[in-house]
Amino acid sequence: MSDSTMLHHGTDGPLEVRVHIPSPAVAVVRPFGELDLLTAPLFVERVEFQLTCHAHTIIDMRDVTFIGSCGVRALLEVHESARAAGVRLYVTSTDTRPTARILELTGLSELLPLVTTSTDELVAGLVRTWRPRVGAEPNG
Repeated sequence: MSDSTMLHHGTDGPLEVRVHIPSPAVAVVRPFGELDLLTAPLFVERVEFQLTCHAHTIIDMRDVTFIGSCGVRALLEVHESARAAGVRLYVTSTDTRPTARILELTGLSELLPLVTTSTDELVAGLVRTWRPRVGAEPNG
């Protein structure tokens, strides 16, 4: 299952957020474009919705071209929401120049659950090891 939402942005175009559900326990959220003042609130909304539905949520940052201060706050917010909900959050593909630099400068590289494994490898491992609990809802 996949879903995509366009989030409007000023001069350089929209931020698109795609969601892929490879298993009942895993969601992959992949933003494309800039994460800033105008796009951060809806980015948070999309990620937090996945946190309510899945035991594991992955944010794949490979196509993020800019992260402003509101984007930094958005990443902190979804990290805190995941912890409060008891959901495993993973942030992948943070080695691109815009993402790596801001995560290091702000100290988020020490706080966020950054994963050096590729998104595809992480998904494969999570799908392979996930087993539904007897009597549990499909989300975890």
